[in-house]
Amino acid sequence: MHNNQLSTKNKYGQEKPKPIKIAKYNEFMSGVDRADQMISYYSCPRKSAKWYKKVIFHLLDVTVWNSFYIYKQHFDCPDFRFKVYRDLRIKDLIKIPKNTTATEFFQLKKNSRKSSRGEDLREGHFEEPIPLPPNYKRQKKFKNCVQCYKQKTRKQTSIQCQKCKVPLCPLCFKDYYAAQPEG
Repeated sequence: MHNNQLSTKNKYGQEKPKPIKIAKYNEFMSGVDRADQMISYYSCPRKSAKWYKKVIFHLLDVTVWNSFYIYKQHFDCPDFRFKVYRDLRIKDLIKIPKNTTATEFFQLKKNSRKSSRGEDLREGHFEEPIPLPPNYKRQKKFKNCVQCYKQKTRKQTSIQCQKCKVPLCPLCFKDYYAAQPEG
């Protein structure tokens, strides 16, 4: 239908040739094509051998896009972006303040983890990775969890107490020091 080219500007203001077919398609694109385009920008694909997991994540993406589209229709806000909407929904789901950045969130999480350990455990008992022996080929060293071993369960862990050097899995760490006598 169209054989010639059209000159368009990209987001940097540079002139680029574009076939008229593509310009016409983009001009009249809507519905499913627009939804697929927007979902592809901020999709949440996961590497998985199971096909049904990929389908579930795609359905989640489509659901978020549809809710964004309905939100924009209902509240008439043309400048509101899909990425902002998606970030707000995520923050709402995990119940953190809307104006918190990712850096602030992880810093807040790290500080709250330290303070909860300090309240629940005696002073100085923190998790650390088990140090690697010299010439060790693997990236982590594993030992049996002491607490699980007492309960006749064999569970491997790569963390230990920073102070006592006792290997404990994350679930048993708090319980182990709560059961220990003071002193």
